[in-house]
Amino acid sequence: MAWALAVILVPRLLAAAAVAAAAAAVVTSRGDVTVVCHDLEMVEVTWGLGPNHQGANLSLEFRYGTGALRPCPQYFLSGAGVTSGCILPAARVGLLELALRDGGGAMVFKARQRASTWLKPSPPRNLTLLWTPDGDVAVSWPAHSYLGLDYEVQHRENSNGNEDAWQTTSGPCCDLMVGGLDPARCYDFRVRASPRAAHYGLEAQPSEWTAVTKLSGAASTASCTASPTPAPAPAPAPAPALLPLGCCLAALLTLALLLAALRLRRVKDALLPCVPDPSGSFPGLFEKHHGNFQAWIADAQATAPPARTEEEDDLIRPKAKRVEPEDGTFLCTVPRPPSFESRGQGGGAMVSVGGATFMVGDSGYMTL
Repeated sequence: MAWALAVILVPRLLAAAAVAAAAAAVVTSRGDVTVVCHDLEMVEVTWGLGPNHQGANLSLEFRYGTGALRPCPQYFLSGAGVTSGCILPAARVGLLELALRDGGGAMVFKARQRASTWLKPSPPRNLTLLWTPDGDVAVSWPAHSYLGLDYEVQHRENSNGNEDAWQTTSGPCCDLMVGGLDPARCYDFRVRASPRAAHYGLEAQPSEWTAVTKLSGAASTASCTASPTPAPAPAPAPAPALLPLGCCLAALLTLALLLAALRLRRVKDALLPCVPDPSGSFPGLFEKHHGNFQAWIADAQATAPPARTEEEDDLIRPKAKRVEPEDGTFLCTVPRPPSFESRGQGGGAMVSVGGATFMVGDSGYMTL
C-alpha cells in the first residue's frame, strides 16, 4: 500500500517542483530577446525581428511582485517602424515579471526574476592616478551605491597600442595599487566594474571600460612619446614641366628691368644735364672767396706777375726740369694763376683764366 502511494505521489511532487522552478527561472521561446538592468535604475528590454514575428508589433507587460500587469511605459521603434524594445523603471525589491506578446496575444517571451539578475553597472567615474614613492601607482575612484562588485584595473605602456598588451589588477575595493611599473615610462590605465556571480547570478554583465587615462612617468626624464619608426624616404617628385618656362620668364624679366634702368639713365641725363664745376678753372674762388668773383679778380690782379716786354719775349729761357723726390712721390702741378694782358679797345684790362679771356672795365665789371 505504501509503495503504491509513493508511486502515485512522487510524479506529482516532481511536476510541482518543475512548475515552481519554471516560474522562478527565465522562460523564453525565442533567443532574440535581451534584458539589461542599467545600474539598478532602468531596465531595457530589446528584441529583434524573429522568424515568427517579423514585421509585427510586439507588446510588453511587466509587474513587480503580485500586482497587476502594466503596459510598457516607453517603446522604441526599429527602422522598419515596428516596436523593437521597451524601457521601464527598475526596483531593488520584488521579482520582475516580463511578458512579451505578439499582435494575436500569443506569448513570445516570459521571465520572472529580480531586476538585479540582469545588472550591468555604469563605468567608474572620476578616476585618480598617483605615483607613490615606491614607484607604484595608486588608482582610486568613487564607489558605486550598491555592493557585490569587483573592479578591474588594466594598464599598459603608453607606446604600446596593442590591445592584447593590457595587464589586469582586480580587487573588491575602489582603491587599488598597481606595482611593477617603471617610473621612467608612461602608461595607459582603464577601469571597469564587474558584478559577482555569487551575488547577482551568471546573467549579470560587467560595465564598459572607462576612457583610457594617460599617466606620465614619475622621473623627470620620462617621455610619453614612443620612439617613432623611421618612415621610408619619399620618392623624389618629378620636376614639373613648367619649371623651364618659369626660368625663361624670370631671365626675360631681369633683362627687361636692366634695359629699363639704362633707358631711365639716358632720360635723366637728357632732362637734367650735368653742370660743370668751376672750382677746377678758378682756384681759390670758392675755398678762399666763397664764390665772390669780383674779390677773386682783385686778388688775382694783385698776385699776377708784371707784363713782359718785347725784349724779354725774345730771350730764350731754359725749361725747368721736373724734380722728383727721392721717396718716389710726385709733385702736384699748381694751376697757373690768371694772367693779365694789356688793355683792349674798350680801355679795360684783358684777363686770361683757364683758357678763357675776360676784359675788366674801370667800373670793376667783367666783359666776356
